[in-house]
Formats: sequence, structure tokens, C-alpha cells
Amino acid sequence: MDHRSVVMMGFALACAACSQQHEEGATSAAPSPAVSSPPVLATSASSPSGLTYLYDLMQRPDFSTAFAALYGADQLPAWASQGGVATPAQQVTINGHVQLLATACKPHDCPAERILILYDENTHAMSGLFARRKANALNDADSNDPANDDFIWLGSPDDASRQLLKQKLYSPH
Repeated sequence: MDHRSVVMMGFALACAACSQQHEEGATSAAPSPAVSSPPVLATSASSPSGLTYLYDLMQRPDFSTAFAALYGADQLPAWASQGGVATPAQQVTINGHVQLLATACKPHDCPAERILILYDENTHAMSGLFARRKANALNDADSNDPANDDFIWLGSPDDASRQLLKQKLYSPH
């Protein structure tokens, strides 16, 4: 089975799962959990590895347009819109909606600046979190301590999205 077949099969399974979630949600009166399902790596034919990174997403017109219009994006350093040093994007489910979670950090200084972006490929809705090490924080300050960072919330993330973004920022596994 070649790479494209694997990617297409993955997309088909993701679409089927998403459709099944929507159908289940339509018949159930119980609210869905805020955050569910373990992250799944997003794949793309644009990367030689088959994985999608923030840089790859920034090359897509739908993503880059949403990013440019994102409230707070004008406050970000240039590396953020170029993709920075990134890990593969993951699919996450928040309030029953599958979204991409793209994460990256400042080249050569990851603890100093980090960005996390949530993107809904169906609605093109985007939100995120940018964390910058506080000026008075020590160079060896714990990068898993929120007290050492200043935040810029991007867009208008709801409470569940904010919770997921902070959780991924401080415990990425």
C-alpha cells in the first residue's frame, strides 16, 4: 500500500468517526465531554514524512488566511507565522468538534516563546495561545510553570479550548 493510500484511508476513517460523532450527538441530549479522545497525528502529502507541521499549515490558503485574521496575531513575533520549530499537528476533539492542534516554539530558544493553534478545518475557526517567558524569569526557570510565562490568547477560545491549550502547553504528552 503506497503512502497516499494510507493517508486517504486515514482521512476516510477520520471522516467516518467525525460523522458518527455528529450523528450520536444529534440523538443524545447529554452534553459531550469538553475534551475527549487521545490526539492523533495529522498527516499530509505535503511533508516528506507524511506529517503536518505548523509550517505546512501556514502554506495552506485557508489556514494562513484564518491566522492572518486571528485576533492577537499582530502581537506575535515573525517566527510564529513562519512555523518556528514545530512538532507534528494532532487531531483533538473539543466539545465534539475535531480540530487540528499545531504547536511550535521560537527557534534556538523554545522555553522563551511557544505557540499553540487550534484550527477547525470545516469551519475555518481558529484560536490559540502564545506564551512568552516573563522578562524577570530566570534563564533556568521551570518551563512547565505557568507563573513564569505571560500569555496572549489568540482569537476567542472557549473554556474547554483554553483548558486544552494550557494543558498541552504545560504537559505536552
